Amino acid sequence: MFYGTDAYFTSGWNVMDGSLVIISIIDLLMSLISSSSPRIFNILRVFRLLRSLRPLRVINRAPGLKLVVQTLLSSLKPIGNIVLICCTFFIIFGILGVQMFKGSFFYCEGPNIKHVKNKTDCLADERNVWLNRKYNFDDLFKALMSLFVLSSRDGWVNIMYTGLDAVGVDQQPIENYSEWRLLYFIAFILLVGFFVLNMFVGVVVENFHRCREEQEKEERVRRMAKRAKQMEKKRRRMHQPPYYTNYSKSRLFVHNVVTSKYFDLAIAAVIGLNVITMAMEFYMMPKELTYALKIFNYFFTAVFILESIMKLVALGIRLHIKDKWNQLDVLIVILSIVGIILEEMESNIIPINPTIIRVMRVMRIARVLKLLKMAKGIRALLDTVMQALPQVGNLGLLFFLLFFIFAALGVELFGRLECSEEHQCQGLGEHAHFSNFGMAFLTLFRVATGDNWNGIMKDTLRDDCDVAPDCVKNCCVSGIAPIFFVIFVLMAQFVLVNVVVAVLMKHLEESHKQVNFNFLRIIFFFCYLIKSNINFSFFK
Repeated sequence: MFYGTDAYFTSGWNVMDGSLVIISIIDLLMSLISSSSPRIFNILRVFRLLRSLRPLRVINRAPGLKLVVQTLLSSLKPIGNIVLICCTFFIIFGILGVQMFKGSFFYCEGPNIKHVKNKTDCLADERNVWLNRKYNFDDLFKALMSLFVLSSRDGWVNIMYTGLDAVGVDQQPIENYSEWRLLYFIAFILLVGFFVLNMFVGVVVENFHRCREEQEKEERVRRMAKRAKQMEKKRRRMHQPPYYTNYSKSRLFVHNVVTSKYFDLAIAAVIGLNVITMAMEFYMMPKELTYALKIFNYFFTAVFILESIMKLVALGIRLHIKDKWNQLDVLIVILSIVGIILEEMESNIIPINPTIIRVMRVMRIARVLKLLKMAKGIRALLDTVMQALPQVGNLGLLFFLLFFIFAALGVELFGRLECSEEHQCQGLGEHAHFSNFGMAFLTLFRVATGDNWNGIMKDTLRDDCDVAPDCVKNCCVSGIAPIFFVIFVLMAQFVLVNVVVAVLMKHLEESHKQVNFNFLRIIFFFCYLIKSNINFSFFK
């Protein structure tokens, strides 16, 4: 396990796997002991939190995902300088914020606070309460948390106006008391929110590209071998007669019609008319227009069916299905036929939502992509998307693992928080909570989009939460919420999303190089034909 050239724990991935297995075994033993010893519940809860890391074992089993994670890990090492710069700016503005706003974010809340000027006036009335803002600058840790919310630019305006209204320690806020403090918040947003964080993103993208170039050397060799095989196949096909030499006159006529550019233009016109007729639908249409659009739907479906039949006759099933765009055409034709059948059938026979039928019809718009493929620039973009899909899929799986782990942690940490009149929530509610895994997953997706995530974190920062082992409601673990949300926001909003951008940029650059390379290949190919004195009339 520990010693030798092939020892188990000499690999970092095996260390992770073995650690998770050991944690799972300890968790199982703790679960058996906890029934007889309630004091061990706190230790058991720690191992339950660590148990949520089990999905990380998937990384070692998926080669593509493992390559992405290795690239991310290797690209994070060179960005230590930019991380140090970010931390320096945060600490400087945090210390400055503590000096300016410590103890001044308190406010009085009650039925009659018009004449309240300080804490003494507030507490003179038993109905009033002297409260502190969740995001404040009382110490450096709280200041850094507030500045992180400012840097994410979600809810930063409320923190800024609270700072402008602050008067002093134990003083009731006054609206726009010190407007010059606006410079502090604007300077932080400009320096950190725009320049430093975007520089951090740029460094991540740059180092990701550099690491990918080192890891793609082997892939480049495989691609060159694949291209050599393709050129060898083309060379062998040059000496073979074209596939339609044995066609009959009628089938040859259909082949000439299908492969002509005028046929493609005609189908393009039909697709355009189909999109226009589909865009003419609106709520409460007159019966005449509904009937006319229905007839048009039948006509366009018949045209697409005829097109597919002609291509099948001209090219054969093998050549026709070999092209991915033709596969899309056949799929759309099948969906159109199924949609018409379901639309004509009575709803009590097959209870299907009519929205599904309309979605099948809207799938025809995807054929517009085939027309856009004719343009050189758009073709490069489409090729970029198609080439980047496998790697983006691996990143999507990494996203899913991140959401899965944090959703499981969220259910364990915040699953028993309640929103009531005593504990009013600004982010958590009916459509955002951690009571079950599904809603926790959706809530984290909302956090990843940056929609009121600071309100959700604010609701988890409770001073009066119950930490007892047998807690039923309003249960939380103090001090964990900022770490939970800050790590998730950093990984979801700043790292992984920008890595997706880096992948698309890399493949876009490669697609442009590939277009130029293909042009040179065509030139060399025809030079080879001329040099070999090969009759290439069959290219017509």
